[in-house]
Amino acid sequence: MEMWGAWNIGQRWRVMAILPYNFNARSIKGSGEQGEKNGLGDVVAMGYFKIFEEATSTSSNKMLVHSLWLGAGIKAPTGKYDASERSNTAQDAPNNFQLGTASTDFMVNLAYDVRLMDVGLNVNATYKMNTENKYDYRYANKFTTNALAYYKFNIQNKVRIAPNAGLIYETQSKDVVYGKYDVAQSGGHSTTGIIGVEVNLGKISFGGNYQSPLDQNLADGRVQAGDRFLTHVSYSF
Repeated sequence: MEMWGAWNIGQRWRVMAILPYNFNARSIKGSGEQGEKNGLGDVVAMGYFKIFEEATSTSSNKMLVHSLWLGAGIKAPTGKYDASERSNTAQDAPNNFQLGTASTDFMVNLAYDVRLMDVGLNVNATYKMNTENKYDYRYANKFTTNALAYYKFNIQNKVRIAPNAGLIYETQSKDVVYGKYDVAQSGGHSTTGIIGVEVNLGKISFGGNYQSPLDQNLADGRVQAGDRFLTHVSYSF
């Protein structure tokens, strides 16, 4: 669960903060072992600059609007990291049962949106650069990109409904421990299909999407990602 806050500064700048609260649970097959970890995750702060935003009319008198944003941010190690998780598991086991990474990480983002009248396409690309934490563990850098097509229905200028569909691609190398040893059960890539809807009621917006893996090779085939459902609500001041 995440709380997002954003503030526009003039016409070109935007700052954003993300405060996550994690609910983690696991059950190890064959052993009967179960566990839960709930708590604050790693806080993220982002800054965005609008490179351009243009609106033109096509030869058929249709409005074409597109924009490009560049963002950069930092993730602080505010979530609890349990170092005993590494000592209690095999050296090549994944280190993913944590509330935080105990590392200060950095990210860059490009967001492009183009819309012809009511039909549009949104493309995002994010590269996350992770540093080694004080426990000699470094989570791998990660590249994520997605393309989402949408159509906006305007109901009496009061309600806007935008169904959408697209793809998400994620890839990262293997985690590294003690500065040189790869963690076998980490890294990989996946392609995920996504379908959802966004609804705007003036200052209030809400929506959700369903994501299902189409192709994946995670941790050399030792990990299988399942379907996901995400929902959100926002209020504009």
